[in-house]
Amino acid sequence: MKKIFPCLAATLPLLLSSCATAPQPQVFRNTDNSALVAVSLDTGTCQVLSPTHVDREPSGVLLDQAKNFTVHNTAIIILENYSEPQPGPEFRDRTMGWFMGLRGLGYQHIVFLKGNGTTDPNGLLSLAEY
Repeated sequence: MKKIFPCLAATLPLLLSSCATAPQPQVFRNTDNSALVAVSLDTGTCQVLSPTHVDREPSGVLLDQAKNFTVHNTAIIILENYSEPQPGPEFRDRTMGWFMGLRGLGYQHIVFLKGNGTTDPNGLLSLAEY
């Protein structure tokens, strides 16, 4: 009995941690009022919500326009029509151009969110932050 007790005591933390629930997904809270907020509708089309509203445009046109925005601190990209439960090939296909273009323009903080049809980024699930 004396030899069994230390083994049971050692396995108890393992058993308890294996029953733990998965962490909750992170929801986003925007703290930068000057952030560029854009909605990526698909791999090639987007629209800007902030700092100035720009209707549906090709993503490359938006990046050209973003050069003229005065502040280049934070960019928030909402991925509408995004279907992956975790970032994978679709995420890479849809975000690589955004990431490279925005970094090239000097944006220091880039956030990708999973869209749900709203234009407010607050409360959306965060997919990645760079």
